[in-house]
Amino acid sequence: MWSPTDSVSNPQPTQGEQQKHQGGGETAYIGKSLLIKGEVSGSEPIHIEGRVEGSISLPGGHVSIGRAGVVVSSVQAGEIIVRGTLQGNVKASDRVEIYRGGTLIGQVITQRISIEDGAEMQGSIEMVRPDPKAHLESSHHAGSRANGEPSSTEYHVPAALNNN
Repeated sequence: MWSPTDSVSNPQPTQGEQQKHQGGGETAYIGKSLLIKGEVSGSEPIHIEGRVEGSISLPGGHVSIGRAGVVVSSVQAGEIIVRGTLQGNVKASDRVEIYRGGTLIGQVITQRISIEDGAEMQGSIEMVRPDPKAHLESSHHAGSRANGEPSSTEYHVPAALNNN
């Protein structure tokens, strides 16, 4: 929690927020009295207690909207946590969490979603599966050739399932 003795330029999010995303780096904090109109993009985690009107794009990153936070825009990130109000379409590559007292109005596209009792959700939810190739590409390049090109992979279909 920020106090007058803390640095004005870098107030810290709550300890729970810091523990929630241990991906490294400091969290950008938008305070209660701040209004941002325009595009927000980057790679570091962001915690919003103020108001943001404009798109937020943190692919693979973490967006947290605090209880006093209001976001009126589309949001794209790896993880989106809503404790305040978010009005706009949401695309999360990992998950969306809406906590008690939080409100999300819009279309949600994500792999996982959690809506706590007392939270409000208005709109649609589209659950997507993780890309199975992403796991293969990130696994130590075991199937790569010496020249850096991926090796081909064959899948065998049992004869009983083959329509030919």
